[in-house]
Amino acid sequence: MNAPVGPAGGSPLSNYRAGLRLLSLAIPLGAAAGAAAAVTYLAMIALQGLIWTDLSDVRWIILPLTILGGALIGWTRLKVKAPEIEAQIASARAPGRTQLRQAFWIGLGAVFAVGFGGAIGPEAGIIAVTAQMSAVVALKLGRTADERRMLAEAGVSGALSGVYGSPAGGTMHSEAEGRAPKPVLFAAGLAGFAAFALLAEALRPGALALMHLPRLTTEASTTDALIALIPSAAGAMAGALFLVLKARASDLLGRHLPAPFWQPVAGGAALGVICLLSPLLLFSGHSELVEMLRIGQEEGPLPLVLLSAGKALACAICIAAGWAGGVVFPMCFAGGALGAATLFLLPGVDPVLGVAAGMSAAAAVGMTRPLVAGLIMLFILGGGLAIPVFAGTLIGWAVLRQLPPGLSGCEARHDG
Repeated sequence: MNAPVGPAGGSPLSNYRAGLRLLSLAIPLGAAAGAAAAVTYLAMIALQGLIWTDLSDVRWIILPLTILGGALIGWTRLKVKAPEIEAQIASARAPGRTQLRQAFWIGLGAVFAVGFGGAIGPEAGIIAVTAQMSAVVALKLGRTADERRMLAEAGVSGALSGVYGSPAGGTMHSEAEGRAPKPVLFAAGLAGFAAFALLAEALRPGALALMHLPRLTTEASTTDALIALIPSAAGAMAGALFLVLKARASDLLGRHLPAPFWQPVAGGAALGVICLLSPLLLFSGHSELVEMLRIGQEEGPLPLVLLSAGKALACAICIAAGWAGGVVFPMCFAGGALGAATLFLLPGVDPVLGVAAGMSAAAAVGMTRPLVAGLIMLFILGGGLAIPVFAGTLIGWAVLRQLPPGLSGCEARHDG
């Protein structure tokens, strides 16, 4: 039987030594995972920049490009089927099952998905590469099954912390059932966050600005917590709409297009049609937030409602069709748009309040991980928006509890 790692077993001295050893391995592993995440991310945006140019005069090119992207993703799916991000994280916790070949094809498919305009975030492709890399290292260095699992989680924590720009969010997302020491995972996450930021900026100055949400600031009072409940509820509805549409699209594709190659192609065709109507719905949405808010200011709430529904639909189709990616940034766009739209009913209220609350609620529901989503949003939006972020996370958690457990395609996570 494997000896436990940490304070639960052995003498205080042996526990101290085991903890110190774990920490000494977890920090460089987290940094390495963050660096690998940065390289994968840079490959994604390099492909994106190579493919896409100004679409104002050549909007027709969107459809053929998304279909081509779907065909390339379908080719990778003939090699291996890409699991969703939660399944990838779970597989990394059992290093004996790791398959580097699988990680390569999943990662390549995810690079195509982001590069060809998928309405998804880069998380899944990055985790496909870094989680398996961490699992391999953990298998070599870990002395016990517990230590190997914790080291694998440390690597995932480092990668996710860099991707989300939030050491706390990456730590919470990588942790399994509260068994890993949080200080170790947080240290690995902090190392991964630092390595990701430093390497990305060193290799491509300005790369982080392409990924992170625009910095929003406002003065939020206690009274604003009550006001924030309105855009929070709207944002939560955007997240719920995404889950419903994803389930419906998955069922439809599974019944009519069982072949793994044609599902991404169909998804690319559907994405192209949607984005022909509004090219703003291409990509993950974080770089398009400012333009979305400008449209709302100039044209009123109706375009914001349509953009929110369109982003939820585009993201749902991409995920259901096997375009491997994450949902945090698309949900920020969808929830932020709907949250801002509701504040047209409340003249004089700072629109940033609605955007932050709507983003947080949509991310909480769309990720099905409210606490993780809240930590991510709090870190990337800033402490000045803690009140609307908390309101959005709380409402998202409440709405998620009312949804059917299997709606997201996996057992719903109602973490508080």
